[in-house]
Amino acid sequence: MPAIARPGDDRVTPLEVIVNGAKSGTWLLLERAGELYAPRDAFAEWRVTLPDGVPAINFRGEAYLPLSAVPGYRVRLDAANQAVELLFSPDAFAATRLTQPLLKRPVVSPVLPSVFFNYDLSYTTSALREAPSTQDLGLVTELGFSTGWGVLTSTAVGRNLTGDNTLGLPRTFTRLETTFTKDFPDKNHTLRLGDTTSLGGMLGRDFYFGGIQYGTNFALTPGFISQPLPIFRGLSEAPSTVELYVNDVLRQSSRVPTGPFTVGNFPLMTGGGQAQLVVRDVLGRETVTTIPFFTSARLLAAGLDEWRVEAGGVRRDLGTDSSNYDTGFVSGTWRHGYNDALTLEGRADAGTQLQTLWLGAASALPGQFLGKFGWVGSQDDRRGSGGAWLLGLERIGLRSSLQVQVKEATRDFRNLALDETVLPTRQEVAGNWTYTTDGVGTFGLGFASIDRYDFERVTTASLNHTIRIGARASLILNATRAIAGASANFVGVTLIVPMGGYRIASVNAAVREGQNDLYATVSESPANDAGFGWRLLAGQQQDRERAEAGATYLGRYGQVSGEVSAGHDQTSVRLGATGGLVFADRHLFATRRLDQSFAVAEVAGYGRVGIGLGGQVLTHTDADGIALIPRLMAYQDNSVRVDPNELPISAELDSIEQIAVPPWRSAVKVVFPVRTGQGALLRIVFDDGDVAPAGAIAKIKGDNQEFYVARRGEAFVTGLQPTNRVLLNWKNQQCEFEVRLPAATPDEIPRVGPLLCTGVAR
Repeated sequence: MPAIARPGDDRVTPLEVIVNGAKSGTWLLLERAGELYAPRDAFAEWRVTLPDGVPAINFRGEAYLPLSAVPGYRVRLDAANQAVELLFSPDAFAATRLTQPLLKRPVVSPVLPSVFFNYDLSYTTSALREAPSTQDLGLVTELGFSTGWGVLTSTAVGRNLTGDNTLGLPRTFTRLETTFTKDFPDKNHTLRLGDTTSLGGMLGRDFYFGGIQYGTNFALTPGFISQPLPIFRGLSEAPSTVELYVNDVLRQSSRVPTGPFTVGNFPLMTGGGQAQLVVRDVLGRETVTTIPFFTSARLLAAGLDEWRVEAGGVRRDLGTDSSNYDTGFVSGTWRHGYNDALTLEGRADAGTQLQTLWLGAASALPGQFLGKFGWVGSQDDRRGSGGAWLLGLERIGLRSSLQVQVKEATRDFRNLALDETVLPTRQEVAGNWTYTTDGVGTFGLGFASIDRYDFERVTTASLNHTIRIGARASLILNATRAIAGASANFVGVTLIVPMGGYRIASVNAAVREGQNDLYATVSESPANDAGFGWRLLAGQQQDRERAEAGATYLGRYGQVSGEVSAGHDQTSVRLGATGGLVFADRHLFATRRLDQSFAVAEVAGYGRVGIGLGGQVLTHTDADGIALIPRLMAYQDNSVRVDPNELPISAELDSIEQIAVPPWRSAVKVVFPVRTGQGALLRIVFDDGDVAPAGAIAKIKGDNQEFYVARRGEAFVTGLQPTNRVLLNWKNQQCEFEVRLPAATPDEIPRVGPLLCTGVAR
């Protein structure tokens, strides 16, 4: 450190400062005994950090610190230009963090009470060669009520509604699920009452139950990422551009100042790969760093908790019985991100006769692998104690993927999803491996072995290969062989040829257990999510001739379809229709099936105006200017926009776009304020016979909207009725005159005047 000189030796000079090549403004630098000092604020502005304990000197009430205390300090003075260039070690700068932008949680729009009804209707008639013809009518329905309290839905299925005795099934109408859902987006929690699904965890199976469920739901926050994301670190010696390549694809480009930096805004993905950081400074120097990474959706970010509590009765025979609830239980599930590489999982179930305890973990392993471990113990009042365990290993890479899993259970193991009459599986071993090459396509191998206590072991192996042929066609080869426990074999070949647009052709050939398939299909999907589609099939299936033809129309009010199939001993005709109805804001709408949120939009007085989401027109307003906008994303900003090209020229809207943020499967009201009346070009004159001066302000009496007079005394005024009183203000003076509009079409702009405005002097 330099020696501290007498105050009389100090000299303060304003200098333009350049720090590691970046201009940093003009600062007052203090020179004492040949050493330079800078004020404390300068170091903060330059993002330069000082070692602890550096002594400061006081000059005229302000603390100055020595520049030489910064690591790597070098200085070059340009006295002619009153500038100084400072060079510091890049490690001396504060780190720059490039992170995901914090998305502001949008304010949820008020819920518009509504009732919605979805239907899926299917009719099939079959003519059999040696049996009576059959007719079958089936229906799946969903009735929903949406209010500010939540959403109540109930689904049901009807079978053999024609009452055809030849089907051997009675006419039935069965309730499926009835559920009340309430979201708490500010907490990321969801409450469900009624029928819902319990998550089985690593070792269990999902099962239906009726009761209560409450827990976390990260989907309520747009952009929330629950899995850990890689963080890359780098160092720039001068202001630079940082480019992030993920698996050789440019994902982002950012500007960073001098010093260390971290990149935390990694794109959301799963699996492993390689990332490259390309740092290019202002002098053109380039540094490339290659970093392997691994992330998985099965992991939780460090410190993040996911939990759920449930209570109710396990439901059996869903789809055939409306209310078969048996085993009562209470359950709790918890997952915790111990760190970015380890996630712990636990679950406990307590039933009337069965108790289980589950423990599990998922961990990132060396070599970009993910390991899974699970153990569960059960205590059943009738069967006693049992247990099961699981080990799994998976790796998802850019070219190669591998998954292997082994699961075993004792004979007396029980869980809530397992029916009392069914024994658990003794052992399950499964694995698959895929590899993608540069020129000969993708190869895949699979293996599965299932050993049950009440059946012999069944083991199968499979092979598949996909290769690109030409610019667009693909050839898929599949082969499966049962190694033990069965004697089934399968070999199949599929050729897929895109024919342009939405049309695809395919040829399929397969051999299984002495039966042959050879058929071709051609299909075309509706363009732009609307319009007509069709499908044709011809050939043989299971050694029998078969032909099919079908057509589909997807429109504003739903989808209708028809299909005819003819085989060796049966000809069938199938007709179907799906859609929905909505009652909201005292209006009834027909629409497609409603699985998402929706909005009732109002452009009062303007019928047949296109309206939709963003730049896509989804529907048109009715005669009253009302329209239903489907397919809104829950808890996210949805841009509901009016097509300005379909508005009459006289229409005056404050904005052609409104933002709607609906809750889940709920309706909101979107109103586009429209000033009623017509626009006209008024020509205004004063007492002296000359036109009103430019800058004068005109407005309709009783309306706050102001209009400026332009050249030639003309003002374009909107919101005019057939008869109006108009006020004109000029230099604190005011006059009033009457305006009568001539008969005109809505798309014409009438010219009215000259209109005499008396009592105002220039």
